[in-house]
Amino acid sequence: MKRILLLLICFTVLSFSYKNIEEYNFIGKWKGTDKGKTGYIIFEKDGTASIKIGDNILGGKDYYINGKKATITYSIDTTTKPINIDFIMHSEGYEETEKLSFIAEIIDDNSFKIETVKENSPRNFSENNSMLLARVQK
Repeated sequence: MKRILLLLICFTVLSFSYKNIEEYNFIGKWKGTDKGKTGYIIFEKDGTASIKIGDNILGGKDYYINGKKATITYSIDTTTKPINIDFIMHSEGYEETEKLSFIAEIIDDNSFKIETVKENSPRNFSENNSMLLARVQK
């Protein structure tokens, strides 16, 4: 009887603590520190993103590269484990886009860890290369 009660309690606790990854809200401003430098990633509702490291800002509403208007969009695939996050740079006058890929793991509603993915490398986290991002603004 005690085992059944224990299983019932465990099942109840786990069912309430489970967060549906597909409903995770990435929209907002996130802060992280990597190698002593603080940076921000901002996911906008319209699918655009900006990245700020120190005084350097990539993306945003008025972003230009070599005098040409550019945009950074993002794509998040929550159906994979770990989660895939791609930042795609579109620039006027160029048909090709550049893509920077990351993997992500949700910690809680206001934090997740992220790591760059290199081509042909395993899709798993190494504690030395991942960065924790914390929500600073919704």
